Amino acid sequence: MLITLLRVAIEYGLCEMLNSKAIKPEMAPEDGKFNFDISKCESVLPGGTIDHNVEPIYKEMPKWEETVEETVARFVQITMALANKYPSENLLLVTHAPGVFSIWSEMSGDTETKTHVDYCGYVHGRRPIYFGENQSFTTGPFEVVSQNGIIMKSTSLGKD
Repeated sequence: MLITLLRVAIEYGLCEMLNSKAIKPEMAPEDGKFNFDISKCESVLPGGTIDHNVEPIYKEMPKWEETVEETVARFVQITMALANKYPSENLLLVTHAPGVFSIWSEMSGDTETKTHVDYCGYVHGRRPIYFGENQSFTTGPFEVVSQNGIIMKSTSLGKD
């Protein structure tokens, strides 16, 4: 059995936008409750990859037919909560296009530009950490270090 040093924690709040804009209604469960079986992930990953000791921010999958605004708020809230929970760690958050867009928008401060996130688009962000006395610290604002697959669309329709 292969053992890995990579640790994966499942965060339900990073799931796809759960509404009919992202998922065909006929693909949604009749009761609107999406189930995620972690044991299925464990069956295809090297032993010890899933870290069961990490307490997720969201304890269950979001509700079906959440609005776009609720989804964006969810992604921002999850990202900030995880960054604050692990301030000195490098985090790789894997999610869907609305999540990448929401995180980019929050970090860049740009909520007005129309964008499109390509398949496998990403945003790399960072924020400074200032250490104080008694192992205390404060953090500065996030900044976008790099991005790929985030395409800005002009809203001026040909105007400069």
